[in-house]
Amino acid sequence: MTADRPSKAALALKIAGAAAVIGASKALFRASPRIVARDGSGEAAADDGAHSRRSDLITYGVGYLLALALTCIAFALVHWRWASGATTLGIVFALALVQAIVHFRCFLHVDLKRSARDDLQLILFSTLIIALMVGGTLVVLLNLRTRMM
Repeated sequence: MTADRPSKAALALKIAGAAAVIGASKALFRASPRIVARDGSGEAAADDGAHSRRSDLITYGVGYLLALALTCIAFALVHWRWASGATTLGIVFALALVQAIVHFRCFLHVDLKRSARDDLQLILFSTLIIALMVGGTLVVLLNLRTRMM
């Protein structure tokens, strides 16, 4: 491979970035489809769809910025060692919890409204099952470790 020729990974990243920019521009600037209401006028339904779409895009943008900020804070905290080891670990865990809440709210649209409680219960049950599996695995591994020592 020569120095003037980009690698396959760099080319794939450029293609993915271009696709993301094209997709975002289509999502932002595409006109909303006109929906005809039962009374024959499509104005209210089209305006409602455009408002819903705009609010979703704003929610995604806010979620992206919050997730990016929380990630940067965690990386800066570890990189520049602003606190001791145990304090840094606690702060990073707290930032991870806040970031999980941001992802649930902004990207998965899970909130505490009555219509979304089924989704929230499903996510909490899945989290419980995963925690039980990870906890059981850790108990078994730590028990084996103590027996090996």
